[in-house]
Amino acid sequence: MSIDEIVHTCSNEKVAQAAVASLGFDFARRVRIEAESHGTTAGALVAKLVHEFGEAADLDDCGAIKLAMVKADQPLLCGLRVLLETRLESIRNSSAGQWSLCGLPGALPSFEVGQVG
Repeated sequence: MSIDEIVHTCSNEKVAQAAVASLGFDFARRVRIEAESHGTTAGALVAKLVHEFGEAADLDDCGAIKLAMVKADQPLLCGLRVLLETRLESIRNSSAGQWSLCGLPGALPSFEVGQVG
């Protein structure tokens, strides 16, 4: 079981949606609320976050995920949860201009005040 497998499978919106649902109601609800705040679905948000992770993950991120996966009953889901916790925290801490969902299906572009016009 590897991080590459998480990236390969959960970069697909439908697989990502099912995986998040498998992580439990409370976690899935948090992901859904975050996704809705960006005008998209939980599956699309998770697929984008996982894909971005696969493109730009650093050794610290990978190490934390691998550590969480060791001896876990469900290593892929455990690794996905750690990956998402980290990425969701970064979304919450970033400004609107630093992170965009415009490339996602159904996502509406968000504009900062004074940006339109």
